[in-house]
Amino acid sequence: MILLDEALTVIRERQTEGKIHRTPLLRSESLSRLSGGEVFLKLEALQKTGSFKIRGAYFAIHKYVREGFREFVTASSGNHAQGVAYAAQLHGVRATVAMPENTPWLKVKKTQDYGAAVVLHGESYYEAEKKAMELVHSGAKFLHAYDDYYVISGQATLGVEILEDVPDVDTVVVPIGGGGLISGIAYAVKKMKPSVKVVGVQASGAPSVYLSLREGKPVVIERVDTIADGIAIKRPGDITFKIISEYVDEVVLVDDNEIVDAIFLLLERARVIAEGAGAAAAAAVISGKIPLRGRKAAVIVSGGNIDAPILMRVLMKALARQKRVLKLIGEVPDRPGTLAKASSLLASHNINILEVYHERYDPEQRPNYVRLVFVVEVPGALDIDALGEEMERYGFYFTVSHP
Repeated sequence: MILLDEALTVIRERQTEGKIHRTPLLRSESLSRLSGGEVFLKLEALQKTGSFKIRGAYFAIHKYVREGFREFVTASSGNHAQGVAYAAQLHGVRATVAMPENTPWLKVKKTQDYGAAVVLHGESYYEAEKKAMELVHSGAKFLHAYDDYYVISGQATLGVEILEDVPDVDTVVVPIGGGGLISGIAYAVKKMKPSVKVVGVQASGAPSVYLSLREGKPVVIERVDTIADGIAIKRPGDITFKIISEYVDEVVLVDDNEIVDAIFLLLERARVIAEGAGAAAAAAVISGKIPLRGRKAAVIVSGGNIDAPILMRVLMKALARQKRVLKLIGEVPDRPGTLAKASSLLASHNINILEVYHERYDPEQRPNYVRLVFVVEVPGALDIDALGEEMERYGFYFTVSHP
């Protein structure tokens, strides 16, 4: 049973104390313009521990401590781990977390910093969960990341906050991994305002809920492969699948390139750092997978725990996809001064050279020529075709590709 009223009371008490945030719900001009609707971002990336997970973890531990448990074991791909670790710290109890071996370092470190013991095992949440079950012993409680009514109740408080802040919202867009977040939000929203459409978003590389709905029962997918590690789940929960089947109107898929574009847009336009899972719902809006013209929508940005190296790679990928970073490849005479002339020509158009290198060892290449490769950052208004024509007048013949 979902205990929405009790969860609201507990979470709001912690919000008053500053232990959990009531996160902002802000209008996004960029997403509104792109979609033709009015789009608001629920910024759980600004939540304590960097994601919505503290809501469910805190309420669940609150309930289980009152049932006599003083030690908790869980499995997580990162965000639930931090939520459990922080909630356990606030309650003065112990927590052990099994996490996939490929979990971003930042999520592992933050979980340990909150006081939890971490065990790395397996390639996905599914394998980590099996390991966590082995670690459970007498007196310890296994706290599921999503398939738990108390956890779902805590996540449901998000749905209430959305309707309180934007009472006339008609669409709520939510990322889905195992289904705990969307189960809670959908339950709360449909109970308070049944006319609101709830749409779930999964990564195409981890479509467990999407496929389960097609099959009419929870299914296990053999492999997950997505940048959105926070929603890389092989199987939905039994509880969450039942709630999703009853309360969620639709589930759509987005690919990793669409998630990359969303991370970039949220950072550049909204100044919000989102991890892959956190940007999935926005990706569905940006890519047009969810028509919102004339509608008022709340889009959940569920987390912001992304490693700096991953963020750097994502940003470079996004710039390349937008043709703001290009690779210029040309064959030029192998003589002194050629590189300087080509570089000066690019600089005259305010083009920033990020990388440059020569290729002399292609057996098909003419012996008195060298392949010259520039990786460049170009101004948004630059006419690439006109640049190519100008370079040809100076004897430089370059083709354009993406890094």
